[in-house]
Amino acid sequence: MAPPLSLWMLLIVLGQCCALMIPRHRGTRGLVNAQGLVDVLNDTVSEPLILKRDGNPADFSWIKRWAAVGDSFSAGIGSGTPLGSRFHNTADWDCSRYDRAYGMVLNRAFGKSVEDFQFVACSGDRTGDIYTQVQKMQGNLDLVIMTAGGNDLCLADMIKNCVLAKASEEECEAVITIAQHNIDTILKDNIKQVLQALNDKMNDKSIVVFNGYAQFFNTDRDDDCVGQDWTLIPLLGEALKLKLERRKKFNDLVVQINAAIKGVVKDIASTSGIKYTIGFSNWDPWVYMGVSGQFCDPKSSGEYPDKNQPDLQFFKPNTVVLPDTELKRKRDAADNSSDVGDDDREGVTIALATRPRVTWESIYESSLVKSRNPRAVALKKLNPRAPSPPNCPGDSSTISVPIPDSVGKNFHPNEMGHVTIASFAAAELMDLRAKVLGVSAPDCIKADKFTCWQAAGRRAYASVDRMNENFKKFCEKDMQLVLRGGVGWIGSTTYHQGTPDEHVFAAQLTDVDATSTAGQDKIRAECRESLDRIINGCDGNDPGNPMDWKFGGQWVRGGNTWEVTAMADKRPWPPVQKPDGKCNGWYHGVWSSYEIYGKGFSTYDYGQQTLLPNINHCAGESSLWKFDYLDPPSEEGYEWKATFDDLIWVRARCFSNNKVVKAAGGWTNGCGGND
Repeated sequence: MAPPLSLWMLLIVLGQCCALMIPRHRGTRGLVNAQGLVDVLNDTVSEPLILKRDGNPADFSWIKRWAAVGDSFSAGIGSGTPLGSRFHNTADWDCSRYDRAYGMVLNRAFGKSVEDFQFVACSGDRTGDIYTQVQKMQGNLDLVIMTAGGNDLCLADMIKNCVLAKASEEECEAVITIAQHNIDTILKDNIKQVLQALNDKMNDKSIVVFNGYAQFFNTDRDDDCVGQDWTLIPLLGEALKLKLERRKKFNDLVVQINAAIKGVVKDIASTSGIKYTIGFSNWDPWVYMGVSGQFCDPKSSGEYPDKNQPDLQFFKPNTVVLPDTELKRKRDAADNSSDVGDDDREGVTIALATRPRVTWESIYESSLVKSRNPRAVALKKLNPRAPSPPNCPGDSSTISVPIPDSVGKNFHPNEMGHVTIASFAAAELMDLRAKVLGVSAPDCIKADKFTCWQAAGRRAYASVDRMNENFKKFCEKDMQLVLRGGVGWIGSTTYHQGTPDEHVFAAQLTDVDATSTAGQDKIRAECRESLDRIINGCDGNDPGNPMDWKFGGQWVRGGNTWEVTAMADKRPWPPVQKPDGKCNGWYHGVWSSYEIYGKGFSTYDYGQQTLLPNINHCAGESSLWKFDYLDPPSEEGYEWKATFDDLIWVRARCFSNNKVVKAAGGWTNGCGGND
């Protein structure tokens, strides 16, 4: 299959993609190809990815000394490989700093011009601790990029009381109330003190980028998080269900903290005596609008990693609901487990092997099982690293056993999330640099460019009828016409997933009026016109393609981009010239068994709307129906195989005369066998 368009990487959102180091698409189109992104992450880039031009805000060679400051979102807990060890670079180890944190991603992208990079962010730090980070930094900095404030909302306590551990509704609501109180009373002043202290460490004409947070939960459905089970330690009891109302409360807190940060940034920017130029980087809209990046997404299977949701932006445990027998087996085996979770699949297992960790054995064979309230003691092991002014419920804990990063990384950005943060931070950095230089900020050149995928060499194709029917549905209701955070509209939808006719419609819209009905009607009209032209203008009137298969393409119309992409790239080549297949029916005394192969028809519905109804109509209700798509096709080029049992002596009237397959849009040239 070709790469899904939902993996647009990254910064198609802000219209500032032209000079970034992150590709617009996962693929070869864009500013660098997919390997370029891999090189950035794996530290194999020898030169900066940003072209150097005098007076160009996208030239980052002015950054000589810079720092990444803040909490675990800055430290990158779990993202990549841990820096340091218990015996070497212990500060990195103790703070759970990782090599694919957004600061490390950006430092590699900035290139050799950087002379000093101070990576001082520390997992678990609250604003009081971050204030200390700033005080201890070496000065004369050109740039600081930071994330701070989330731990002032007692995030660890919210996660344990409301998501991962057994707790009452009252315990969950209590910590949410504290978080709301801290937003209303202490958060803004705490952040302001950090930014004021930062002033002494900055050069003239320096820049500070303050990254926000992103909403964790999808709220499209009113369910219990697609029925998933988020209980971290089942032996201690089941956690609360992630009902829609609670997910919305969590998201609302993120919206509020972002608003608070943005307000403080605005105040600091207008304060006399501040040497640096500061801006707020908001990556939150991308997680919902740009990709399916949130927890509880309707696509999610509950696994991590999740092939159904490859764009998830955060770490999570495996939340698949196990059958009762499997759940019992896992609980019985828990004492023999070497870790509190089996979700550590990011390639860092070996590196984490020597990190201090809480094991199932250490929890259940220690004083916890002897405690009068083992659940309460276990929960305290999930507390923040140190007490601080927010007065979170767990601050009174006296237990200091560290938890493994394989647990602590949950509800933090994964590698993809850190690339997203880095991309938005880079865009904001360029805007701020343009302000310092007194020049216009980088922007994508508005152009009109029409590209057809078949002419570009692609081999994936899909049915003309399916594309023409689905693009109208996409434009009317499936495109996510949602404005969040003041950025443009993005929508992408996959149709007939897993079939030969799988295809994706996608839109990146920046030239829009998102506030009026007239503006929305205009967008839908442009959608219909654009997708119609791509589908029916790129492919057609081709003697080599008599079935008029559609490959798709892209139309850049000013600031808007429309795209149609067929996804199944292992279909027969050259394209199927006519519907074809083969059939056999065998007599078994009281029933007959049938086997039908086909290509060029029933390629989108698993036979449910085309083949099966016609079989049942002609031959009576079939049984043991099975339909599989063949990927790759068979040696004869057949794309699917159907098997079923039916009444005896129906071959002549239903299959040998091609009656059934012809009604389904196909042909088998009769039907062999002896029924």
